[in-house]
Amino acid sequence: MSSSRKVFMTTSASLKISLSVFLVALVVFLNFEPLIAGAVADTAIVTLTVSEEITISSPSDTNFSASIPGVTGNPGSPVTASLTWTVKTNNDTGFNLKLKASQANALFKDGSYYFSDYTLTPSFNWTNPGSGAAEIVFSLDAATAADEVAAFKDTGSACGSGSNDGHCWSGFNATTDITVVNRSTETTSSGEAEVINFKADSNAKLLEDGNYTATVTATAAVN
Repeated sequence: MSSSRKVFMTTSASLKISLSVFLVALVVFLNFEPLIAGAVADTAIVTLTVSEEITISSPSDTNFSASIPGVTGNPGSPVTASLTWTVKTNNDTGFNLKLKASQANALFKDGSYYFSDYTLTPSFNWTNPGSGAAEIVFSLDAATAADEVAAFKDTGSACGSGSNDGHCWSGFNATTDITVVNRSTETTSSGEAEVINFKADSNAKLLEDGNYTATVTATAAVN
C-alpha cells in the first residue's frame, strides 16, 4: 500500500531562507557596485577673465639745463630738459601715448612773456628761431622706435618715415593732444619708457626775468 508524505514549512523557516537570500544579494551588490560607479566620469571647466589694464608712471618735475639771458638770448645754443613716462599694459593690441600743453605758447611766465610753440610738423634737427623770437620744441626717444607714429620717425635726414627716432622736433598744439606713440602689442613687465626731450632757444627776444614753466600732460590709453 502506497503512501504519500506531505512536507510542511513553517513561517519561521521561510523567513530564514528569505533573509539568507537577501544577505547574499546584498554582498554581491556591494562587491560589484563600486566597479560600476568607478567607470563613470565627468569634466567641467572653470573660467577666469583677466581684464585689460594700463598704467603710466609719474616722473618728477624737471629743470632746463641752464638759464637763458633775457636780452641777448642763447641763439644756436638751446637749453635742454627731458621727462620719461613708462607705460605698462597687458592689452594684446597695445596702447597709444598723447602729449599736450596747458596752453598755447607752452613755456611761459605770463601772457606777455613766453616762448612760442614751434610748427606742428616735426622737422629734422630743428631750425633755431629767427632774430627777436624764442621757441620751445620737443622730440620723442621711444623705448621701441617702431612704435613711434610716422611723423616722428626719420630717415637720418628727414622726418615722416624711416626707422630712426629722436631727431624730429615739433611744437605743442596748445591743449590739443598730439599722438607720439602707437604700439600694437602688450608691453613687457618692465613697460615701455618713452622719453620726451625738450629744447628752448631765444634769439635776442626781450624776456622778463623769472621762472618760465611748461605744464605737459602725457595720456596713455589702450588701443
